[in-house]
Amino acid sequence: MSVDDLLMPGTAQQPPDLGRRFRERAAGAVLADTARKAGPAAIDVAGEARELVAGLLADPWGQVSPSAYETGRLVSLAPWLTGHAERVEFLLAAQRPDGTWGGPGGYALVPTLGATEALIAELRRHGPRPGRHEVAGAARRGLDALRGRPDGSGIPGFPGLSASGPRDLPDMPAIELIVPALTAMINGHLEAMGEWEPLTLPAGMDGAKLSAIRARLTSGAAVPQKVLHALETVGEAAAGAPGVVPTPIPDLAETGAGETAGAVGASPAAGAAWLGAGGAGDTGSPVRRYLEAVAGRYGGPVPCATPVAAFERGWALSWLRRAGVPVAVPEELVTGLDAAIGPGGSAAGPGLPPDADTTSVALYALALLRVPREPDSLWEYETETHFCTWQGEEGASPTVNAHVLDAFGEYARLAAGASGVVRSRGVPSGAEPSPAVRSGAVTSEAAPSGAVSRYTAAVGKLSAWLRGRQRADGSWSDRWHASPYYATACCALALEDYGGEESADAVRAAVRWLLDTQREDGSWGHRAGTAEETAYALQTLLLTAPAGRPEPVRPAAGASGRADAAGDRRRETAVARGYRSLLASVTGHGEPVEAPALWHDKDLYFPAAIVRAAILGALHLARRALSQPAPHALSRIPSRGMYRTPFRVPSATSATAPLSPPVTQPSSTAPAAMSPVSSSVSTSPSSASSSMAGRRISDNGR
Repeated sequence: MSVDDLLMPGTAQQPPDLGRRFRERAAGAVLADTARKAGPAAIDVAGEARELVAGLLADPWGQVSPSAYETGRLVSLAPWLTGHAERVEFLLAAQRPDGTWGGPGGYALVPTLGATEALIAELRRHGPRPGRHEVAGAARRGLDALRGRPDGSGIPGFPGLSASGPRDLPDMPAIELIVPALTAMINGHLEAMGEWEPLTLPAGMDGAKLSAIRARLTSGAAVPQKVLHALETVGEAAAGAPGVVPTPIPDLAETGAGETAGAVGASPAAGAAWLGAGGAGDTGSPVRRYLEAVAGRYGGPVPCATPVAAFERGWALSWLRRAGVPVAVPEELVTGLDAAIGPGGSAAGPGLPPDADTTSVALYALALLRVPREPDSLWEYETETHFCTWQGEEGASPTVNAHVLDAFGEYARLAAGASGVVRSRGVPSGAEPSPAVRSGAVTSEAAPSGAVSRYTAAVGKLSAWLRGRQRADGSWSDRWHASPYYATACCALALEDYGGEESADAVRAAVRWLLDTQREDGSWGHRAGTAEETAYALQTLLLTAPAGRPEPVRPAAGASGRADAAGDRRRETAVARGYRSLLASVTGHGEPVEAPALWHDKDLYFPAAIVRAAILGALHLARRALSQPAPHALSRIPSRGMYRTPFRVPSATSATAPLSPPVTQPSSTAPAAMSPVSSSVSTSPSSASSSMAGRRISDNGR
């Protein structure tokens, strides 16, 4: 029986709309968020940041969006798992009218393959039953999209599977394994159902690498840890593979007292593949407990990777701190971030390999939180030209290298004694150590002899490599995010802070690109204006504003510190327009009303806490700038607790709409905002610049 046979009229009563509940839930959420949109004075940035930071500690999973690809894998591999019907409903609700799932263009390929295979497997598993018409119709639309439109018109940006080439496909993790695996699975279904038009692989792609991994697993040998995140691609060879050892995840609230969950590659799909068909009866398995916990947490659908607390905490805290948002950080959060960094670095989640990106962001966040440690674990990722995300990486990431530059640059700055902040035992003269240092939770020791020069040399190497990767228009692109605005923010800010005079032209080019690409409504976005991308643009414009601090406060005056007056005026107007646009696109909690998935994993995803932190940071910076009387509007834009020189605020008539009333923020010279509990580290700008404890490595090499 083919897919079309299940669509024949008269064979059964027309079923209810199985995806309706998820569509109504999504529509209701949008309406609720729209109703909560705030006026300019309604967002308490500091208060929302406190709530966000508290959530980072309270939620050990991390806040990432569910994936059509990953959810489809559980529909196919684990129909016995709690929430199966809800996962099918989610897939039906998430399909677009053109038959695809997921992001635009080539981003649709992996989720469309995954969802289509899952729905065909569901049809074959149950045969004729109520609801099959909708499932069969969605599967047929998915197949048509994968083959290309019957009329030959094609889907904009997505020519179909066989017509796709290397330029049509994004650089996504494991795409070279996922696409051949799912194509073969769908073709197997079609042959069994009597359809004789198989799908063909995109040009330049084959299954050679997938076959090699399957052979290795079948032999009982171990595979690289990064492969485990996509273990579901190897099929039956994954089930109980002796070379795969699940990673324990203790103390999850969703599991019973004393019970330990276990993840395979931090991936629900990989865990289901490792359990295999026997997972239905193995209710006591730690991996089964992990899957039940994830499915219960999301109500059926699942994300590509969870938990990802280390990843989420490092990024969220660094966005807040870099922007100078005043918020107290609990000691437990600081020490947890520190403890996650082992000799080989930090992993984004349990079962994932340590990587240079998560490690460098955590190290940078710790430095900004006044508990820096030597970033020596990052040397493992150094190549002749740059730093890799992990050993064996195919390709290179500008944002990973920008984050390493942040970590090395800030460490070298502190260790060299710039500003007189770092002293023996890490406590500056006349300043209190951070509570984490004071309590002994994080120790502080003097910088090791000769270490600074090595980091300083690496800063020059990284800066030159990043400048060489800049596009002709002034932007950067990256393999871990779909938007050039994210990549450009990461690279431009790192070069501004640590790239020296040699990076001045690169930073100015990035600013010009931002000014040239602002949309009519004041927003920024690669495909359409988004709150997330607007936040990145605003932070870049405000944190690279002309600087004129005295040398003792900052070694370099700022790579973009000599922009001409006309450029300053353009920047002023752009900031005012961008601020209004950002306010119009977020709720009263600083959350985007519309939240497209832009981050790269096996499927695109949306990390809610990280994006919210970037938005709150942008709002904080813009408010501090726009609430100052002219000509000192951007004179007090904090970066790592330091202040920038003025340039004039545009008059109301120079912008496209009247400026909103200024919002009073706490004085930048006021004492640090501390929680009533002493075990908190404040990220208030003033305290960070005057009392930064210099954590140093111990003799054991940590």
